[in-house]
Amino acid sequence: MNYNFQSINFNPKNKLLLFVKNKTRKLSLFYDKIISVNIYAKLINSNRKNKEIEFILRVPGEQFVVKKTSDSFEQSVKRVTHSIERLLIKHKNKLSKI
Repeated sequence: MNYNFQSINFNPKNKLLLFVKNKTRKLSLFYDKIISVNIYAKLINSNRKNKEIEFILRVPGEQFVVKKTSDSFEQSVKRVTHSIERLLIKHKNKLSKI
């Protein structure tokens, strides 16, 4: 699995990078054929919920894009990974029915 993290409008701390990497590694428990994960962390200056995380996850034949915004990057990452986990389970079940 290729892993790419890119921050926009801020410099991430190592704690955030490790947190994101650990959460992304756990995705392989739900589907083992993940090709790549691109993560974009963006700091938005418009309102209180100004921390946005976007995951672009590629698996054979599909690409999943999930974007969440919240008060902290950690909370956004948790919400995104939870959504991606559900998508991967649905995708795996769909493939097993074929």
